[in-house]
Amino acid sequence: MYLTDHDLLDVLRTTDGVASLYLGPAPGVEGAADAGWAARWHHLAACLIADGADGVLLEAVEQAVLRESPTPGGAGAAGLVVFATGSLIRVLHLPGLDGPDRARFTAPACLVPLLAWVQERPPYVLVVTDRAGADITASRGGLDEMRGWSVAGPDDEIERNAPGGWAQLRYQHRAEDSWRHNAGHVARAVVRAVDRVGARLLLVTGDVRAVQLLEERLPARVLGAVTLHHLTGGRTPDGSQESRAEAVAAAGRVLAGEVTGQLLARFAEELPPAGPAVQGADATLDALSHGRVAELLVTPDAADERTAWFGPGPADVRSAHRTPPATWPLARRGNLVDVAVRAALLTGAQVHVVPPGTPGGPDEGVGGLCRFR
Repeated sequence: MYLTDHDLLDVLRTTDGVASLYLGPAPGVEGAADAGWAARWHHLAACLIADGADGVLLEAVEQAVLRESPTPGGAGAAGLVVFATGSLIRVLHLPGLDGPDRARFTAPACLVPLLAWVQERPPYVLVVTDRAGADITASRGGLDEMRGWSVAGPDDEIERNAPGGWAQLRYQHRAEDSWRHNAGHVARAVVRAVDRVGARLLLVTGDVRAVQLLEERLPARVLGAVTLHHLTGGRTPDGSQESRAEAVAAAGRVLAGEVTGQLLARFAEELPPAGPAVQGADATLDALSHGRVAELLVTPDAADERTAWFGPGPADVRSAHRTPPATWPLARRGNLVDVAVRAALLTGAQVHVVPPGTPGGPDEGVGGLCRFR
């Protein structure tokens, strides 16, 4: 994935310490929320202090957490992510964020859990259609908010149950023509939405005949660019609306898994001697330092304490056992994976998080698909 949030890129550019916090949703019991958050904050603050965060930054982060704490609720409630430096605090609300609370004060910032969350939320278009039109929802994925609107077809002759007799066939043809016109109108709106958000996932549900007519009118270039997934339910209230958000999220996770498999297959094909891919800490950092990496692959490990050197420039990276050049007056050691992610994102590469235990992942937890040898 790419990271286009300018505040987060600013967080990455600094060589100073960054507070990185990940907090799951608040407890579901209203009465226990305040006490629960106090205990959780005490633990997070202790982690930041142990890493060397000063009192000024700690107070700023605490105020941000208290002000933005997720609302108590069920499994769909939002978690909270905070990145803070001396001059910038960035707060993100992430629905469905799971995993234990964690806090670090390090350089570079720890973005891997955020990248993994975004990766499971690809750009998508959701179409709920009937013979009169459609409701469309679209999102660029990740941190982008979804936007919804309705499309009404130009024809209103949608009923086919006309009186019997010699005119019956004429009424049926008129209704079928109206459905086709309306489906064409919806199809054009879907194409615009897919192009606008760069959708990788197209989810369609609604009236069976309307869905069929819509898909017949979608151009081959759109169907070739997206993964088409069918949901259940229609435009009228039928109980499916409540579960639709989770169905969209589940489809996103499935697509993310498929993309991971495709990337790892390509990675295996491009490893030496056949291609320019790299794996292992030293080879990957060297490729990053020369701007060769097009897509960085990382497998996160909370217990990984390996480090690497990085400097102020986007491609200033070196293995920990090599001395950084004298031209890096602000050279620092940071977590190896975080250093690699920083270099990749700041040099325009994509980053793909490979879930731990996935067969075919890169050796030593880091690797890259490269532009050239």
